[in-house]
Amino acid sequence: MRLLTVVALAMGVLLAPVDAGATTTATVSPSTASVHLGKRAGGFVDPVAVTTARDGATRTYVTEQRGTVRLVTNGTHVHSGFYLDLRSRVVSGGEQGLLSIVFDPKFKTHPFLWAAYTRKSDGALQVSRFRASSASATSVPASTEVKLFAVPHPQYTNHNGGQLMFGRGGLLFISTGDGGGAGDPFANAEKLTSLSGKLLRVDAEHFCGQLHYCIPSSNPFAKAANTNKRLVFDYGLRNAWRYSIDASDGSLWIGDVGQDAFEEVDHVGISGGKDFGWSCREGNATYNSSRCSGRHMTNPVHVYSHGSNDSNGCAIIGGFAYHGTAYSFAKGLYIYADYCSGHIWALGRTSSGGYPGARVGQAGSIHLTGFGESDTHEILAVAQNGDLYRLVITKR
Repeated sequence: MRLLTVVALAMGVLLAPVDAGATTTATVSPSTASVHLGKRAGGFVDPVAVTTARDGATRTYVTEQRGTVRLVTNGTHVHSGFYLDLRSRVVSGGEQGLLSIVFDPKFKTHPFLWAAYTRKSDGALQVSRFRASSASATSVPASTEVKLFAVPHPQYTNHNGGQLMFGRGGLLFISTGDGGGAGDPFANAEKLTSLSGKLLRVDAEHFCGQLHYCIPSSNPFAKAANTNKRLVFDYGLRNAWRYSIDASDGSLWIGDVGQDAFEEVDHVGISGGKDFGWSCREGNATYNSSRCSGRHMTNPVHVYSHGSNDSNGCAIIGGFAYHGTAYSFAKGLYIYADYCSGHIWALGRTSSGGYPGARVGQAGSIHLTGFGESDTHEILAVAQNGDLYRLVITKR
């Protein structure tokens, strides 16, 4: 999941406060909750993401790294064949592959979906749209592909990002890695003219000129002369492998994978323009002091160290704030995990803006790779062992 190198951490970075746009809604203490994984289905090949179309149907879609999407109905029945098959277009292995899909917010009457994958020709991160014949179709023709844009990835194969999600207002967010290698060798994350190391945002529902998307006028750099910069929503990310949008207020929860020592969770509002600090810093510690000058950075709300021999973890798998109905006592708790250690944690929120945290579960050695939400906001998860889970939350 990540490339390890040995670095020395300096001290002392001046950081801006957490974005005030992330509203504060108090939750129960996360130490009062316990999370278990309830298996729903199995037999998937290297699943990396899970989602639904949020159209009221009892359908779940599991993205497999090799370039395929599998359809699950009624929570447990895995259909034979593929819902979408892009294997001929996808280069897979390591951190490359089909990385996620997302459905049109009005999928029932507008049966489009978007995919992010590393393309076979050159490893670039390709974002494309596909069309199903209807919301009830059991497969989507790969021939319906319409390419929005690609993020170049010319030298390394790691740090591709690749999460897709629609936010409020029907705008599509796309996470991208810093371009790979170690230490962001090209300084892409801080460079606003680079699409790498970013959270991008587009209007994917419309075409503008020859583009198969439009740039929202509310993007923080929408009036910039440089086309890449106009797409940027937030920046300074190393590899936001998984992020989510809080169903209660539209705020962003970002799990940014660290370098050698720290993993971080960022939680910000929807105003955009935030610099999360990579590669000036890793977590709250200085990583490369030569890249700190003139930057106004937003603090992570939580950081955890890898611990001795990565006992705490080595690659954060960003999760979701819980807003389902099955476990109402846990409403608002942000639940996430680590790929390496299998630890599952929760972050709460206090009325004063704090983010208390607690370890709430253990996934063992199955290697969780992604979380998702059902139509009713229950939290789902997939793991490299090939299984699909639903989170069970109990009171301690």
